[in-house]
Amino acid sequence: MAHKDSVSASEVKELLYSRRGEWPTVAAEAKVSYSWISKFVNGHIPNPGYETLLALRNHLAASQKKQEA
Repeated sequence: MAHKDSVSASEVKELLYSRRGEWPTVAAEAKVSYSWISKFVNGHIPNPGYETLLALRNHLAASQKKQEA
């Protein structure tokens, strides 16, 4: 398991793929544009930035835990 402050682009992409169809909501809640998410998942952002990836990963992981509860 990755350290809680460690994040990879592939991890975030996997989480986003699992929420396909919900990206507008994810974008609004994570304070990232839908356009950014779409470009990132489609490989058009080669260096997405650690802080953005971390924010998205934390948001997606937290919302996944809520759905499982």
